[in-house]
Amino acid sequence: MAINHNGRIEKSVTAHEGACLTAKWSPDGAGLLTAGEDGFVKIWSRNGLLRSTLVQSDVPCFDAVWSPDSNAILHTKENFLVIKHLSSSSKIVKWKAHDGLILCTAWNANNNLVVSGAEDGFTKIWDTFGQQISVSVKHDQPITSVSWSPAGDMFVAGSFNLTRLCNANGWSYCLDRPSTGSIYDIAWSMDGTQLAAACANGHVIFAHIIDREYTWKNYSCTQIGRKVISIKDIVSEENDQLDYPDRVIQISLGFNHLVVATVKQCFIHKLSSWNTPVTFDLKEGTVSMILLSERCLCVVERAGISVYSYMGRLLASPRCGGRSETLGKSSVSLGPDTLAVVDQTDRKLIHVFDLPTGLIVRSSTDSTVTKLNHKMTVSTIALSQTGPINDRQMALLDYNKDLYVVSVKDVKPKFVKLGSQVLSVVWSSETELLVGLRANAIVAWCCPRAVQLDWLVLTTVSKEVTDLGRNPCILSEEDGIVRICKGNGSVVHISIAAFQEKLLKYVSTNMWQDALQLCRTVEDETLWACLAVLAWQHHQLPVAEEAFALIRQYHQVCYIQHLRSNVPEKLSAS
Repeated sequence: MAINHNGRIEKSVTAHEGACLTAKWSPDGAGLLTAGEDGFVKIWSRNGLLRSTLVQSDVPCFDAVWSPDSNAILHTKENFLVIKHLSSSSKIVKWKAHDGLILCTAWNANNNLVVSGAEDGFTKIWDTFGQQISVSVKHDQPITSVSWSPAGDMFVAGSFNLTRLCNANGWSYCLDRPSTGSIYDIAWSMDGTQLAAACANGHVIFAHIIDREYTWKNYSCTQIGRKVISIKDIVSEENDQLDYPDRVIQISLGFNHLVVATVKQCFIHKLSSWNTPVTFDLKEGTVSMILLSERCLCVVERAGISVYSYMGRLLASPRCGGRSETLGKSSVSLGPDTLAVVDQTDRKLIHVFDLPTGLIVRSSTDSTVTKLNHKMTVSTIALSQTGPINDRQMALLDYNKDLYVVSVKDVKPKFVKLGSQVLSVVWSSETELLVGLRANAIVAWCCPRAVQLDWLVLTTVSKEVTDLGRNPCILSEEDGIVRICKGNGSVVHISIAAFQEKLLKYVSTNMWQDALQLCRTVEDETLWACLAVLAWQHHQLPVAEEAFALIRQYHQVCYIQHLRSNVPEKLSAS
């Protein structure tokens, strides 16, 4: 039955024998998917004409959903999940997902993961190959509804007198027990801050996401109400409540700024004076993400991507194709002078946009764009936050969990492999230290631009970590201390490269004597190796000679002595 926005019935067709159990529009809005008690799964045109019958089964199909690209469908068949591509040449993917009848599914566009709920009382998360990512605790009653948030960072499961908000890894944020009977369906608002649930007693309940917490250095920020944020300086114990005229949608804290997006406006607070924000109007109120860097901020809306200065001036409106609201945090990265976006139609392609370094308004047509092609599908990208503009680096993880780094400003960018089986990466906000997380270890690449493989090995620090759980991720890195979110949702702080980061800070400010003194005091071979490589890259040959000698790279010492004795005038000029 088709109903217009005035509530009038436009057209009614007989779709199934028996009850029609689900009906969903495709993400591109071109077709309608239905499934029913008769075991049929059908696709209809916008005019109500039958396009195709995809599935004919002798058991009822309780749920069916579209893939994010509208090229495949996922449907239930008793306790099995089945992915069927619309092109007849593609192979069907089918796996046993639960011990009971599967009642509900959801497929997210941002993380490409599937969540399912069944009569056995479990919710489970899957990838599109049928590999289980996580499984919930057993609930007392069947799971009757599941729904991903638009950003893909959490989902809600509904059962009898129960709603549970969960992280994308499956661990629970909170549990509520409304007296409503079974929760049959859940829908999110476009901005991912509100949801509505259809209940068995005929009521519709509404919920709002609050108690979101953010930390940066000595600052802590918590959303305590729909329009209220609490901010605190932990060191000075100064705190305040910030009230906004409209509902708060997105919050981002970092680089000495707090940026808050409401339904209508964006507020930029300096942490030194957070009661006097800079304000500008948003194009529309559906902000899905806010990214911060040293010089600018990026706002991702349904209308597109916009880059602003911290004075609220529009710097660029780059266009990369596809729907911006489907971009996840792993697909977009902002540097002080560069924006990188993974192409949503071809995830092997990365668009890198040059950003103006001054207060210049730049239109979408004159942005300088570099397109990088990787050999594998890219899952995560991250731009370095420091260093000269011509040496801007980008780390990327592909679906094989291989880590590569590339200088995006090179004429012929070269992807250099740093490691394998890496789950998560993050750059230091103050140096060129790159930290990665494996299943049982943390790895810090102190000189990721080292051109020689043996130098790369010598300047890499690794530390074993146990009991991280399933799918841990790095939240941030500061002064060699890494914040890790474990598989169960708890956060741990682990020190891995404190001296190395201190050395990198000395080098970035040309404090070579302080760097030497640090190495002589600590007497760590990895630290000396970092100094040797960095001194060589910055043409500080006397420092490099001493450092290479202490790590027994005698061939390099001889080469430096040869350079110093034969071309002194060139060295002094450099």
